[in-house]
Amino acid sequence: MNRKVTVYGYRFTEGILQIAPEQSRIVQEIFSVYNSGVPVSRLKDHIEELEINRVRLSDMLSDRRYLGNENFPQIIDQELFEAVQQRKKERRKAIGKEQPYIYNKEQFLLGNKMKCGECGSVYHCYKHGELWRWDCSKRLVKGRVTCRNQHIQEEQVKELFVQTVGNLEKHPEQIRKITVYGSKRNIRIQAAEHEIKLLKNDSDHNIDELLKLIYKRASLLYETAGDGGAAYYTKKIEDLIQQHKEQPEEKTFDKDLFDAIIEAITIYKDGRVIFTLKNGAAMTETL
Repeated sequence: MNRKVTVYGYRFTEGILQIAPEQSRIVQEIFSVYNSGVPVSRLKDHIEELEINRVRLSDMLSDRRYLGNENFPQIIDQELFEAVQQRKKERRKAIGKEQPYIYNKEQFLLGNKMKCGECGSVYHCYKHGELWRWDCSKRLVKGRVTCRNQHIQEEQVKELFVQTVGNLEKHPEQIRKITVYGSKRNIRIQAAEHEIKLLKNDSDHNIDELLKLIYKRASLLYETAGDGGAAYYTKKIEDLIQQHKEQPEEKTFDKDLFDAIIEAITIYKDGRVIFTLKNGAAMTETL
């Protein structure tokens, strides 16, 4: 049975994972040449017929499976592997990247509200040195740039949000410039009421079916008048903005206010940053 091997340097032979001689030789050469001081970007200049992309080469140099374990035969000895890790650490320090550029899954401030206006993907927060930076999650796919939308620092988003709140305090009528919700929900309510009326006029109607329709109508009415409705959120946002306006202290980023009124933030390549409020109104700021 053929099995796919994704780790360069190995192959399956009669169902058993074994070292691939030619590939393992190249793996050893990659580690040795890099340890001699040649950066990843120049390895192809020193190793003949090397056709592995730069991102994968960097990953290979940190892959502990080459040390050997219960599944993978050893290709790289411990001493060389640790020397390469130290070399990578020194390299990051030399170019000002002592901390790796990693996606922060839990600690970012703005939650999952950030969206890409160019490709529609979500934005992810990364820590780059001491900075928190947001990039389109589809910016790089398998080492290739697939979305060229701009990145934005978290502090910039916070500053733009403060500007948005200031504009809403000066022009509260903008809160009511709603572009979504409303009409679709009203049509759904009317449809449910029409079904209820028809069922009631039918002398042989099923009581369970009628109850389901009544519950459905109640749910739709709740959406338009309660937690999910535009009217509800419009009033809530107006009250919160007024309370914020009356606060005497200097206006800074208010995380509680942000969570309470912002549904999404959409980033565009031309510098537009659109804050969509929870009632559907949209406020545009520019980087």
